[in-house]
Amino acid sequence: MTKELQASIKKFLPVIPALIGYAVLANHLNFIQDDAYITYRYVANFLNGDGLVWNIGERIEGFTNFGWTIFLILWGALGADYILISKITGFLFGAGIIVLTYLLAQMALGEKSRWFVFLPVYLVGVNLSLAYWSPAGLETASFAFMAMLSLYLYMRRSWFLIVSLALAVWIRPEGAVITGILIVVEAVMTRRVPWFSLRCALAALAISIPFVAFKILYYGSIFPNPFYAKTGLHLDQLSNGIEYAGRFFKHYGFYGVGFVIPLIFFKKLSTTARTVWWFTILYTLYIVLIGGDVLKVHRFFIPIFGTAALLAALSLWHLVARQSRKTQYLALFIVGPSLLVLTFYAPKKFVYDYNLLERRFVIKMRKMAERIEASDPTDFSVALSTIGRFSYELIGHDIIDMVGLTDSTIARHSEAPIEGMETTWKEQKHNSRYLLERAPDYILFSTGIKPSAPAERALYLYRQFVDAYRTVGWYFRIEDTDRSGLVFAVFKRMREVEGDIVPYYPVEYVQLYKLGLDEYVKGNYSEAIKYFNQSLKASIKPYNPAVIYQKAFCHMMLQQHEVALQLMNTVAEQDSLVFQAHRDLYMYAQLVNDTAKAEIHKRWLQKLVPWYWPQIEAYVDQQVRTSRERQPGAQR
Repeated sequence: MTKELQASIKKFLPVIPALIGYAVLANHLNFIQDDAYITYRYVANFLNGDGLVWNIGERIEGFTNFGWTIFLILWGALGADYILISKITGFLFGAGIIVLTYLLAQMALGEKSRWFVFLPVYLVGVNLSLAYWSPAGLETASFAFMAMLSLYLYMRRSWFLIVSLALAVWIRPEGAVITGILIVVEAVMTRRVPWFSLRCALAALAISIPFVAFKILYYGSIFPNPFYAKTGLHLDQLSNGIEYAGRFFKHYGFYGVGFVIPLIFFKKLSTTARTVWWFTILYTLYIVLIGGDVLKVHRFFIPIFGTAALLAALSLWHLVARQSRKTQYLALFIVGPSLLVLTFYAPKKFVYDYNLLERRFVIKMRKMAERIEASDPTDFSVALSTIGRFSYELIGHDIIDMVGLTDSTIARHSEAPIEGMETTWKEQKHNSRYLLERAPDYILFSTGIKPSAPAERALYLYRQFVDAYRTVGWYFRIEDTDRSGLVFAVFKRMREVEGDIVPYYPVEYVQLYKLGLDEYVKGNYSEAIKYFNQSLKASIKPYNPAVIYQKAFCHMMLQQHEVALQLMNTVAEQDSLVFQAHRDLYMYAQLVNDTAKAEIHKRWLQKLVPWYWPQIEAYVDQQVRTSRERQPGAQR
């Protein structure tokens, strides 16, 4: 081993604990993000010989990570498990971000502050969001690495910047933003034409011509379809961006102190440190302007985790730079651990909660897809607003993305926002008329029967949806420890979609129905009934039977059985395809030992939801036994 190699190894030894901490956290949070399965579906279709498509025969670029997708295809063509490769590669790129943070810190802080160099490295090492996203199957860590590498190569004035910029653009379109930021930074720093970054940008563009040509020839567009599905200029977008950035500053940015303090010493900062500051500020502004990210846990900020941590270290160093060496070290060993603790604990609950929710959601969507496929042997189609894992389980079936990520009609020809419809969803695109014209066999809402996304709520305005679709249910447990299990409702097309597809029902009835369902989920049944009554009052005939049934169910939960029974009979008489009404009426008939009525509802249930009937029968039998045991005179 040469002395140079020994020196290099010795130089990086202090980084190893940060890498170990990162590895432990990444293993603890280990999961696959639902959106990663969008890429996996494209990879699977290509490897199956059906092309780089979402639905067979439809050429739509419904992913924003072209280079990452091709990378996984190459591994899949070699027979490797491309899902495992995506996780391992993401983890390694995450580790690379920590190493790059160390290299940037050395350049920015210099020899005099060599102990302060390790502070940003360890801040990134304990960063839960980096550990969350790196092995999650997406291209997040690889793009962030290329963004940081581009900054590092720019500051080194290395022509390898051409390659890193090209790779960044191939991995995500935001690579062009990185390129633009570096051009602006050079112009601001040098106060002249930024020839170096411009030359690198033009060279990167030149070697990307085949990449661009393929996208135009194959998909007919330079921009991926999600660009059209997500982009839009409105005040809500700016507000969302400020909120998204604010959460980052609260969790990792020390409330912006690391961004502000360097301004006090700006003239004393090295050229490298000022470059880091400008890069971080400009990228943060970009995130705010685009409205942040639909996915939580600070995904869009990962490219500047290292630089933000470095700014915090620079702030601390310049505050104590004039003090004695002893005082400097004392400040570092007091403030440094405090910043590490804050970095880990401030976002901990937020990150862990989302990690648990996403794990459970992915399991739920997988099981939902398995249940539908097991109960329906046809070549059915499905429309839903959360398409990842569910769609990967149903490769070969047409899947319509209701918010337009993988559907060009919805993305590029969205219906106008509906006046009076309020929602917290950032995905505003929808086209209900187009969706109902396609008449998918199943429609899934992200939260069961409750319409949350604009694309889901808008459907309730159309009589064709209310007439043709009825809910069916599948029972399953999310985990083996989940004793109670749950019933996930899906809208199934029971009748043909007929007539002129135009909005029929008023918006107010949908909004009130949603509020009623919110209260129902909370267990506030009396409040829910009030909203359901208002919803029916705001509606026009024929009423949506789902509203009447939900009202009846709330009365049942309040032990108001006469009212509940009357309403459920009304629903069953109005529409015999509402399986929930048959389920509850079957239970009522069994409780009063009315075998004739019980048999009628049993036959309907076996016809509508035969796969669910065994669970219904077992549950009702248990309820009947419990009721009879509680009757006066029952043997104990």
